[in-house]
Amino acid sequence: MDMQAPPAALLALSCIAVRDETPTVKTFRLRADSGPVGFTPGQALVLRVPLPGGPAWRSFTISGGARGDLELTIKAQAPGGATRWLHDNLREGSGIEARPPRGAFTLGLRGNDRLAFVSGGSGATPMMAMLRHLAETEPEADLAWFHAARDPAEVLFARELAEMQARMPNLTVAVSVSCAAPGWFGYRGRVSRGQLATAIPDLGRRQVFCCGPQGFMQEVRLIHAAEGGARAQFHTESFGAAAPVAPPVAEVAVAAGPGFGLTVNGRAIAIRPDETLLQASLRQEVVIPCGCGEGMCGTCMVQLVSGRVDSRPNGGLTPEEAAEGYVLACSTRAASDVEIKLA
Repeated sequence: MDMQAPPAALLALSCIAVRDETPTVKTFRLRADSGPVGFTPGQALVLRVPLPGGPAWRSFTISGGARGDLELTIKAQAPGGATRWLHDNLREGSGIEARPPRGAFTLGLRGNDRLAFVSGGSGATPMMAMLRHLAETEPEADLAWFHAARDPAEVLFARELAEMQARMPNLTVAVSVSCAAPGWFGYRGRVSRGQLATAIPDLGRRQVFCCGPQGFMQEVRLIHAAEGGARAQFHTESFGAAAPVAPPVAEVAVAAGPGFGLTVNGRAIAIRPDETLLQASLRQEVVIPCGCGEGMCGTCMVQLVSGRVDSRPNGGLTPEEAAEGYVLACSTRAASDVEIKLA
């Protein structure tokens, strides 16, 4: 594969409204300057956040949208990071750029009439997008939602969930908090098998969509399996996962065959046979923006300038982008000397 392509088009977005969801979470309503933007509930936007030290690409699940607008519900994290910048600087009338919506964590995976959403913290955002869609298209849908939050004040979409239950007769919602406040009568403590089995007695027979911190999702996956759930019936969104790291030096000798040359934005480095483009770059201190590390979010999209690769995206690359010569660094390995350019 040896080609050059124009840069992927970015959406120019204007912020038209901001609302507080919790003390640490805001929802930003965005409108594309070019007109309405379609998306599938569960997909995400990769924003180009203009930090003082240079732009950062960050993936955020679309929590909703109407009439072509898009809403992102974002929790502010540590000072100096992208989420804090958005909370402090993205306000009504300001603008930001993003890649078009993408991702495979959607109801298109659905193969079961009985659904369960299990979310932790801001992992509620893709679930809310899906729930809003179901409320409009399948109000009779059989859905159980279990959400875990730090404390009652941090429960996302609490009022809307109560309203949804009045509209959807087969929707049940259970909420657990780690730090209960006086007057809290819901579940409390870390997610556990007993807690989930009580909240969703038929969890193992439901198709599960799970989103939250990595440890949380892994625990829920194990609980679902212990309850008799099939692995194919469990889906996760992992845009917040840590970037993959290079294998330990002791393991490198096991890899057969010589490595190749890798050129990133003109800088020549080496890549081992057992490494992805992202792993090789990070090992040699060449920073490629990354999100999920699993080929889902599209954050690490790069332009293939020359060379042959084995690329295996997992929903994070559109067919048009692939045809134009883009690959995802986290799920692409070199099959020859390769040159790439950051998109």
